[in-house]
Amino acid sequence: MKIISSKKKTIILCLACCAIFFEAFDVSVVNLSLTTIAAGFHLSLADAQWIQTIYLVSFGSFLLLGGRLVDAYGHKKIYLAGMGIFGAASAFAFLSASLPPLLLIRGLQGFGAALAMPAGIAMLSAYFGEGKERNTAFGIFGSFAALGFAMGLALGGIITAYVDWHWIFSINVPAFILILFTGILIPNDAPAGVGMPAYTSSLWLIASLILLSYATHELPLLQWKGIAGIGIALVSIYALLRYDRKTKAPFFNENIFNPAALKAQLCSVLLGAGFLSFVFIATLALSQEFNLDSKTIGLVLFPFSIVSALVSKYLLPLLFARTGVVNTTGIAFTMLFIGSALLLITLEFHCLPLLVIAIALVNSLGIAIAYPALTILSLTGVKKENQGTAAGMQSSLYTIGTSIGISITGLFFKSFSQVPGNLPLFAPAIFIMLLPGAAIVILKTRALH
Repeated sequence: MKIISSKKKTIILCLACCAIFFEAFDVSVVNLSLTTIAAGFHLSLADAQWIQTIYLVSFGSFLLLGGRLVDAYGHKKIYLAGMGIFGAASAFAFLSASLPPLLLIRGLQGFGAALAMPAGIAMLSAYFGEGKERNTAFGIFGSFAALGFAMGLALGGIITAYVDWHWIFSINVPAFILILFTGILIPNDAPAGVGMPAYTSSLWLIASLILLSYATHELPLLQWKGIAGIGIALVSIYALLRYDRKTKAPFFNENIFNPAALKAQLCSVLLGAGFLSFVFIATLALSQEFNLDSKTIGLVLFPFSIVSALVSKYLLPLLFARTGVVNTTGIAFTMLFIGSALLLITLEFHCLPLLVIAIALVNSLGIAIAYPALTILSLTGVKKENQGTAAGMQSSLYTIGTSIGISITGLFFKSFSQVPGNLPLFAPAIFIMLLPGAAIVILKTRALH
């Protein structure tokens, strides 16, 4: 760990938090604005969904490469490059007048976020001491994801309703300019000396992840073709791992596959799959079961995200200190399991107070505790020179998990859409409840203790 002043640590923490804040904010604010964007471009909502899909596919596909670039060239350079690309793309998105250039710009935003996210995590790992100091830093880091998500919910509907949807992209440009100027204060770090992997492995990995991300995200539309695409992508990744071991500069170092980190990464997939799917079904329940419009739903969910930020900042460090990181992660997944079970009960008995409690357990407690805890666990036992790659892997698997979860949930919903009663919501809710249950089983294995 590099020794620096507390003032510089505060600056580094704020800059790292900006990466996850704007990534969460961007997804949230665009999601609430898609209907308005579709109307502005005279598109169907399905076509407009590509504005979100392109971003998520790009972000999920380049995260691992972003992490490796952090290890090869240092976190400061890659962080500034990523935030610069994201900010510039946001400015151009404001000027977009048709769908094709906006899609290209959204892909660039995803690429920029994929560079900045692992660089931010690597900065926290480099400058904050292992134990209480680092755990507190990652708790604050996680709280900014909740804040970004909440701000997107709050501002998305307001901006599109009272100004113009273009402004959802431009409002953060001044912040990015300030971030880039402040980023000069990040200490110059020496690269870990791992070097870039062979171009064959890099391009192979990106192509496989793009196919996997696209196939899972579009599974409800592609159906059997999507399942085939997922299978081809997984076989391609397995073949890459076998090939990569024999290269002189492997992309994946065996150090990032130690038991603790690997189990945390598996749980990250389950967390991503369960959380966004829960939000999707809970939102549909508020709309269909309790007749709330989209603006009201945004206002209903907003306070829970604010509480999530407070939990990450204040409660999480206390849990780490008293129970340890592994047990704290188990507590988080238990809350996610109970919240998912309450969602099932809500759908059966049409009880709004139970749904409110379920959202509080999942959105205010479960995700706020689980994500930072899994980030810390994914770096457990990983050497300094491989932590950027490990951070990129954890973020990538969480993002791919969200695509898998929301796609399977959508597939359930579509398959049972013609069935009377609550089965279209009830069936995916059962799937959602199984995910944190599986994570609890994984966390109880000895490898993480």
